[in-house]
Amino acid sequence: MIISVIMPSYNEGKYIRRSLEALRNVGIDEIVVVDGGSRDSTVSIARQYANIVESSLSYDSPAKARNVGIRISRGDILAFVDADTVVARGWLEAIKRGFDDDVIGVTGPAYPLEDNSLTSLISYIISYDILVRFTLSIDRPHFLGFNVAYRRDALDKIGSFREDVAISEDALLSMSAYRAGKLKFLPDMVVYTSMRRIKRRGVRESLFYLIYNGLLVTLFEKPFTVYPKISDQ
Repeated sequence: MIISVIMPSYNEGKYIRRSLEALRNVGIDEIVVVDGGSRDSTVSIARQYANIVESSLSYDSPAKARNVGIRISRGDILAFVDADTVVARGWLEAIKRGFDDDVIGVTGPAYPLEDNSLTSLISYIISYDILVRFTLSIDRPHFLGFNVAYRRDALDKIGSFREDVAISEDALLSMSAYRAGKLKFLPDMVVYTSMRRIKRRGVRESLFYLIYNGLLVTLFEKPFTVYPKISDQ
């Protein structure tokens, strides 16, 4: 079983090195970085660690970048991690154990990279331990793109990330996957991700986005139509 990790990026020079180092340290078979035309050091850093680095100005959304990664990777299992996300030491082994015969997709908890009481509180509110377990229990799973893995043959059947939506393409994919097979939450599939987006938007806006957009996706599979690109630039 070959596991490929696909990572979209855009001006992630401040973050991507530690993300890639963590993936190398756990022994990933293949790392694929698909860059959306970064103007900083992202691509040069990625080339030091990744097996494949694909860069084009046309990859202007995470969905497009992830779908390109699916096409050019070789793994039987396709895992997705963001460029500001660091996998824990047991992350890869958890994925390997999680895929038994009838499982087609897995995810796990996410915790803040920054040791800050405010971001820790917000992270708890939106934690996978709450969000994913709840949405999975009501048959509307939201597996987010910074910590998820699918079988390639399952994606061949159900399709890839939707490029016609601005956001929540990852949650929409997991909802489609749930109708096609078994999804599982793995407590040991831990990642640590940056809270910078929440810091920039503020608590109120972040909570409004989480609740309102989450309801739209859960009830109608229709996310917000606009989502600003977040980068360090």
